[in-house]
Amino acid sequence: MPDVVHISSLLLRADPAKLPSVLEDVAGVPNAEVPMSDENGKIIVTLETDSESEIVESLTKLQLIDGVYSASLVYHQMD
Repeated sequence: MPDVVHISSLLLRADPAKLPSVLEDVAGVPNAEVPMSDENGKIIVTLETDSESEIVESLTKLQLIDGVYSASLVYHQMD
């Protein structure tokens, strides 16, 4: 069976006053990278995982970060 990688991107909306701590917490989520964020609290997060369940687990962790208003899956691809 060939190796499969799941690539996904998420959009987070966060409290701009808590943006530095939110970005620090996002960095602590396995497989998560932040290619872009702005001072208004919009954060793009990319994930590279081995399974869909890891995407769900990461999304849940991101939603529970203090200062995150919302986290939405925007894109998902399997290669």
